[in-house]
Amino acid sequence: MTSIKKNDILNCIDYCKKNKLFDRLNNIYATLPSGNCTGCGNCCMESVGINLIEFINIFEHLKSNDKLRKKCLSKVLDYYFLEFVQKSACPFKDENNRCLIYEVRPLNCRLFGHWKKDDYNKNLANVTQKNIDYNKVIKSKYGFDINDEVVNYKIKYCEEFVPQNGYMDKSTRLSFADELMILDSNIYSKGIIDIEFKDRGVVEYFIDSMLNEDTAYNIKIRVSKDESVRQIAINRLKKILL
Repeated sequence: MTSIKKNDILNCIDYCKKNKLFDRLNNIYATLPSGNCTGCGNCCMESVGINLIEFINIFEHLKSNDKLRKKCLSKVLDYYFLEFVQKSACPFKDENNRCLIYEVRPLNCRLFGHWKKDDYNKNLANVTQKNIDYNKVIKSKYGFDINDEVVNYKIKYCEEFVPQNGYMDKSTRLSFADELMILDSNIYSKGIIDIEFKDRGVVEYFIDSMLNEDTAYNIKIRVSKDESVRQIAINRLKKILL
């Protein structure tokens, strides 16, 4: 059984449509200031954190395009199960550095480039330290090291992006996140989806919609430790799940 049930997701989609939550989400996105982006794709190198409402919105977007859905989810499976052994780009980035879900991309993607440099670099240092600490846990518990490039990979501050209205301070950025949390709480309060409230990246949301969380993680550990079964296991999962 999956950790996030498909029927619950579909019920959430219906609820969001009937109560115009997708409209409210898009209105929040529309209030974000714009900026001049070169389109280099250097920032699109991780599973960004997203809100429940954003996952439901992306799920609905992919649901109407089966070819795109299969392409994205195939890359999601590769990203997740190979995460400890190789550094991969965001699974929603194509070979031309274009976002495959640009119309419904998450808040964190839309805010990239709007950070003040000091804030960004402090956050980056915290992320790197968390990666180092997590690698120690993996080594102690499972006896292998996460790939060094993965542990120490840094998405550098973008000097090329030019925000239209100047750089945002932390409180301004968090105010947008708070608005999305209000939309999430609207969904959770109705009891139409049975999942634990916790931080998830976009990849983790989709993995949880395809597999049980513990099962997926156990497979991830196995294929990370044993290269001989790695690609066979991932290919089998794709045949079953896609």
